This record gives sequence, C-alpha cells and structure tokens, in this order.
Amino acid sequence: MNKLFFKLATFIMAASFVLTAMPVIAGSDSAVKAEVRDDGTVIGTDSGEEVYTEADSTADKAGLKLRKAVKNFDSKITITFDKPFYDKTGFEFNSFVQKIKDKAFEHTGKPGEGDYLRWTLSYINYTAWGKGQYWNKIQFTMKYHVTKSQDADAKKKADDTITSLKLSGKKDYDKIKAIYDYITKNVTYYKSSSGTSGASYAMYGALCKKKATWQGIDLAVYYMMLKAGIDCRIITGNRTGESYAWNIVKIGGEYYYLDATSDLGAKDYSYFLKCPNSLGQYSPNYIYTTDDFKKKYPMATMDYYLKIATPTPTEIPIPTPKKVEYTMKEEEGSITAVCGDKIMLHMPDLPHSSIEWTSTNPNVYKFLDDCAKMAGQTKVTVIYYDASNKDANGNPAETRLSVNITVLYKDVTKTNDFWYAPTNYLTAKDVVKGYENQTLFKPGNDCTRAQMLTFMWRLAGSPEPKSDKCQFPDVKSSDYYYKPVIWAVENGITTGYDDGTFKPKNVCTRAQTVTFLWRMAGKPAPESKTNKFKDVKEKDYFYKATLWASEKKILAGYSDGTFRPQGLCLRRQMVTFLYKYDKNINKK
Repeated sequence: MNKLFFKLATFIMAASFVLTAMPVIAGSDSAVKAEVRDDGTVIGTDSGEEVYTEADSTADKAGLKLRKAVKNFDSKITITFDKPFYDKTGFEFNSFVQKIKDKAFEHTGKPGEGDYLRWTLSYINYTAWGKGQYWNKIQFTMKYHVTKSQDADAKKKADDTITSLKLSGKKDYDKIKAIYDYITKNVTYYKSSSGTSGASYAMYGALCKKKATWQGIDLAVYYMMLKAGIDCRIITGNRTGESYAWNIVKIGGEYYYLDATSDLGAKDYSYFLKCPNSLGQYSPNYIYTTDDFKKKYPMATMDYYLKIATPTPTEIPIPTPKKVEYTMKEEEGSITAVCGDKIMLHMPDLPHSSIEWTSTNPNVYKFLDDCAKMAGQTKVTVIYYDASNKDANGNPAETRLSVNITVLYKDVTKTNDFWYAPTNYLTAKDVVKGYENQTLFKPGNDCTRAQMLTFMWRLAGSPEPKSDKCQFPDVKSSDYYYKPVIWAVENGITTGYDDGTFKPKNVCTRAQTVTFLWRMAGKPAPESKTNKFKDVKEKDYFYKATLWASEKKILAGYSDGTFRPQGLCLRRQMVTFLYKYDKNINKK
C-alpha cells in the first residue's frame, strides 16, 4: 500500500497576520486549496467527509504536547495518535491541526504561555503521514525569533523590572501605569522590513536591546502585565489599513486598549487605557470581534482616564483632638469643632432652680457626652428655670440660650480647600454621610456611579420610586443604592450600559457627572452655542450637558481650556458639582 504524504506550512510572520496554507497530496494532479487565517478561521470548500470522533478528543492532548515543546524552544516534535485521525481529504485536517494550535497557544493567564508563545515563534511548519488513506502522525517544525538563552535573559529582565517597580499591594491602575511608563520611556521603535525575523520581534529586543518592533513591545507588555497579576492579551489586526497589533488589559471588570508602541517617548498618553471607540482607526481581526471573545473579554465603552490629570492628594494628616470651650450667652452663638474634639459648654452665672439641655441632632453632639461624635450640624439649647422669679402665669421664669455647633470631618478642616464649604453644606443636609461613622470624608477617593446617584437622590429629597424592582441585574435590593438607581432610571437620569448592567462600582467620570445633573434638571437646552472646552466635541453625548453646566457655573474646567471628560470624578469634585447645582439650579 502506498504512503500518502501531506504537508501544510503555516508561517507566523511579523509583518503579516493573514496567512495562507496549501495542503498538497503527493502524487495527485490537483490540490485541495484552503486559506488558514491566524485568527483561527479556515476559508475553503468543505468536502463533506467526516472526521473520526477521536480527533476531537485527542486535539487537546496534542496541543499540550506542542505547547510544552514550544516552551522548551524545541525545533521539532512528532506526535503519534493511538487511532488514525484523517481520511482522504485535507480540509478537515486543517481544522484538526488548528484545534491543536489553539490549545497550544490558548490564553492561560501565565506570562510565558498563550500569546507569548504564539508570537515568539518565527514560524511553525507541520507534516502528517500514515499508511494508505489513514494518517496517525503529525510532525511540527518550529523556528523562533530568539534563542532559548535570549528568551531566558528577557524573562529575567522582565521579572527583575517588576520587582524594582515595587508593585506589590498597589492598585491595578498603578500597576498598569508603572509598567506602561517603564516601556514607553525605555524602549525605542525599530521599523523592520516586511517578512524579516530576529530579536526585535521578541521581548528580548524590547527589554534587553531597548529596541523592538511593535510585536516585541506588545510581547513585553503582555508578559509583564501577567507577571504583575493584570490580565492582558495581544490583539492582532490593522491600523489605518496596515497590519498591526496592540494589547488589551483588564481593570475594574472591563478591558481597555493599550498601544505602548504609539506612546513611546510621549507624555500625553494618547493610547493608554482607551475604549475601542476612541481608537476607531484600529480594526481587530475577526476572532476578536466574535460574541464568544466579547463575552470573555468585555470591552469598556468609555476611556479609563489617566489619573495624572487629577492626582489623588497625599494622605491628609488627622488633627489631634483638642478641647473646645464655650460659655452660653443670651444671643445665639456658634462654634466649630472637629470629630473627636471635647466640647465643653459652660453655663452662665444666672439664678436658676433647674436646667434642661436639648440637641437637635444628638448623633453629632449631645450634652454630657462632651465629645464631637460625627460630622454635621446641631443646635444645642439650655433652658434655665428660676423659681424665685415668676412669669405672668405664676410659673418659674424661663431663659433659653442656644449655640449652633458645626462638627467637621477629621480630613476636611482647611477653609481654603475648594471642597470645604460644599462638603459641610451637603453633610448638614444629610446628602453626604462619610466614612468610619461619619468622621472621615476621604475627599481624594474616587466617586462611584452608585455613590453619585445616591447623593443626587438624597439632594432631591430621597423620593420613593414608583417601582420596587430594578432592571439592572447587578443592582440588588439589599444595596444602599437600590432605590436611588430605580429613581434615576424612572427620571431618565441613567440608562445603564449596552450590556444591560449598571456597573455601580465603576468610577463616575466627569462627563457622566455633568450629564446626570443635566438630566436631573430636565435636559435644558444651553443658552449659548459657544463651547470653550477644546476637548469637547459636538458629537459627544455630553456636549449639551457640558455647555449647560458651564453656563450655570456648575462646571469651570481647567486652566488649559480643557474639560477632561473622561477624568475620574473624585469625591471632593462630586460634592462641589452638587453644591453648585443646589445653589444655582435649586436656588437654595
């Protein structure tokens, strides 16, 4: 019986992501043609021949063997199957081999696997054979952009760099930015000729030689992000019509584009944590647009704004509790204390037979407790009864003395901070509650979407929603923001995301904040057509809201003429927006 030989070569080239393969059966006058793309799709004519069911059950095992060989930088591996896997035609074989490759290069979350293995390869070639029409052997032949020793050097450099960046215990955003900064500041771009290979296509070029193609840079980002605990992928496709690749990273449950190559040496982070809509010139290959991929890697619909625009202040020192003394007077007085201060109210030297003390908010301060317990306002009144002095009805004469007490958060005590008045104003109105039993405000913390709508709901008087059910699956009846979210939906303030969720823990952007307030006001049309913000375009969903908020002096913007719509809204900014809304719109 004559042997049939089948050979199919697939080349992974740095300059091209659409790869062709031609299966040829030796001794045949014709060939079965098929196009195998790197995204895993096979374009050709299905012969209708059935594939042995054993093929599906053995492809994963073969893929694991291939993965192990590539990780070891082996140049060749032959895999023998217990049962034949191929009968007569080549099209099913292409699909079977693709399953093996998919398993070998699947994303595992481990730095040296997945996309790292796929793109460290220069090419992979495979041959299948057996006896007669049945084949049971596949031999893979591999070449790499670098040697095993060079790859080991690159991994050591990456590991040492991660250690030097001191990322342990840091937030995901800070990890991503630290790695991104390191690469964009230390690597230069190497423009290669089409179809070439070498160190510049690998992480070795980026980290050890400090010069690489976008492929080498993407590999460095991929490896280092995963090493730091940040999920990351390499996305292939094209940019402005040319073959290209970039990364996606996960932060806050969503994935964002990263293109370190385009940001090399730059200071404006134009390609950092962007949503796909912001980089419309990027077109991913088909596999990255499937429903299955989107489910595994939900892409963000808005940019994750770079925090260097609104840096979190250094930790605010907490003042040492002090003693605040006040002698009650006939005219109504006022004093200010800080949570934890000891307030001592002294009685004046007046004749009396009995005394009665009252506090409008004993949670803030209660006489005899002495300590200022939480931020807010209260009015303390002392009533003196003088039995020796009768009123017209013969009752003991009554004298009332009052003092208004404002208790500040421990971290909001400086009157020159722009959020000082808004914070205390909204706390007094029970709009803002604070942390740690209302003793800390944490002005530099991010303001989440759940917090923002809750504050707006309280500012509106905490109205009861018409419905008792929320349309968002990620908002539960036990959540403190349950009623505020229902109310916001009923009043057209929020519609949620395209996937049907609300994402309560997402940080509220400046654009979302002014849009929420604009909708709360009834979507009034701006009086002016003039837009003073150079980063706000007429096509933006927040365009009218921004113009309106600027007119109403709710929004001031930055000194450089920008609004920074994707900037993350901090709690100090949030209370300022709400304070101005209440003063300028509600006229309070």
